[in-house]
Amino acid sequence: MVSNNIILSSALRGTLLSIGRTERVIDDITLRLASGLKINSALDKPSSFFAAKALQNTASDHARLLDGISQSVRTVQEAITGLEGVSKLVDQAETIVKSSKEYLESGETDPAVFEETVNSSPQALFRQINSARPDVYFRLNESGGPIIDSGVGTGGPVGANYNSGATPGAPALYTNNGTFSVNFDGINDRIQVNDSNLINLGTVTARTVELVFNANTTAGRQILYEEGAQVNGLTIYIDNGLLYFTAEDDNGANRYADLNVNVPIVAGQTYHAAFTLNFTTQRFTGYLDGIEVGFENLTGDVLFPAHSGDIGIGGMNGAAQFHDGESGGNNGFNFNGRISDVAIYNKVISEAVLLNHAESLNASTIQRFRNSEYENVLNQLDRLVVDAHYNGINLLFNDNLTTNFNSEHTSTLTTKGQNFSARGLGLSRFDFNDINDINLILEQLADAKTQIRNFSNTLVTDLSVINLRSDFTQQKINTHRSGADDLIVADQNQEGANLLATQTRLSLGITALSLAAQSQGSTLRLF
Repeated sequence: MVSNNIILSSALRGTLLSIGRTERVIDDITLRLASGLKINSALDKPSSFFAAKALQNTASDHARLLDGISQSVRTVQEAITGLEGVSKLVDQAETIVKSSKEYLESGETDPAVFEETVNSSPQALFRQINSARPDVYFRLNESGGPIIDSGVGTGGPVGANYNSGATPGAPALYTNNGTFSVNFDGINDRIQVNDSNLINLGTVTARTVELVFNANTTAGRQILYEEGAQVNGLTIYIDNGLLYFTAEDDNGANRYADLNVNVPIVAGQTYHAAFTLNFTTQRFTGYLDGIEVGFENLTGDVLFPAHSGDIGIGGMNGAAQFHDGESGGNNGFNFNGRISDVAIYNKVISEAVLLNHAESLNASTIQRFRNSEYENVLNQLDRLVVDAHYNGINLLFNDNLTTNFNSEHTSTLTTKGQNFSARGLGLSRFDFNDINDINLILEQLADAKTQIRNFSNTLVTDLSVINLRSDFTQQKINTHRSGADDLIVADQNQEGANLLATQTRLSLGITALSLAAQSQGSTLRLF
């Protein structure tokens, strides 16, 4: 062999090739010793490399799950700690209540108990009416100026104006958030309401009208509300001590005339009056103070037709329907008294809702006997519950905790939270002036203790399951990582021995190369 004018014998050439192979083996062994892996890339052994990679990825997925499981453990532990605090506060509250009971039984007054006047009034009428979403709503609480329609009907608001001395800013008709009303003198004043598709110019498939009034006298005929004229109309009016609700449809396919409901009333008393026109049940119904006082059948009609006659409050505006026939004229039958909260709906308002409206008129208060020490404990309980959260989850305030045990989220545990505030535990804050009331509070505290213990057992059980799954997941991670190591991790002892043997082989190869070179040199000198 000739290379670059250098002639090598076959023996010398073979020795050189052997030394090169040995050096490459030493490099491979050195890499395995340095990395700790017998397979460092897919080129080494593809099947083992990719199998190990899959096992390592699975182990990594479970490691991430283990992080979530660990956070769940902390969340439950925080809830258990908070629940222990709640339990101690409930015990403290029970001690306070028993002390108050001992004071009462001995005929003394607990120094911590004080009397308080509490407003127990229902929700104000105007709020309830607004919640029912009337098409037209004249609250009539203006002290002056224009009349405001605060209804929500499409096409509103509907305009209205005072006529001939109807006086706004009159005293309120009721005590629960009442402001002003409109006063009518019974001579010639009324409120004229503009024509509207929401009231008289369009057909309706249902109708409810409600209002509040107080009559100075119930003598004669006095209109509270009327719409329509001599053909079709709806009217609420007083007639010699009776309150009438009247409806008439002279143009309907199934004509009905003079549907009338009446009920006795007295002067000087505030009433809530309403009627409903319900074509589903085929009834025209009158209500006084939220109670049905009578009804008439609608005889098959399916709607109330347009009735272009004008609309009046506190007096006739053009013409009106009555139980004994129609009456024409520009005005008349004026009301003597006060009116407020006229609401018109193109739907049926239920008797239950009308009853709530009627019962909301008068404010009411109650006397309660509170215990300042008991109040302080319950306030601290509420604060503790709010603070008993971990990582944004509060199992003591209705939050739920979901713990995932596999990457597909098909294996989970949901720990459902509860409300352990004073309200959530059903703990009353009042009525420390009577033995029976205090016994009731003690029963509430006993129920709260049971609720706390039951939830504590639930938390302990869930924590045990989460810890078990945490251990299982850790073992699974170790198993997958060990499996990957079996495929690619080098045996350091074996690789060390291989390195030593290979280095010895290299040393022998170098010696052999030296001898071969000397032999070739001796041969050349012979020539």
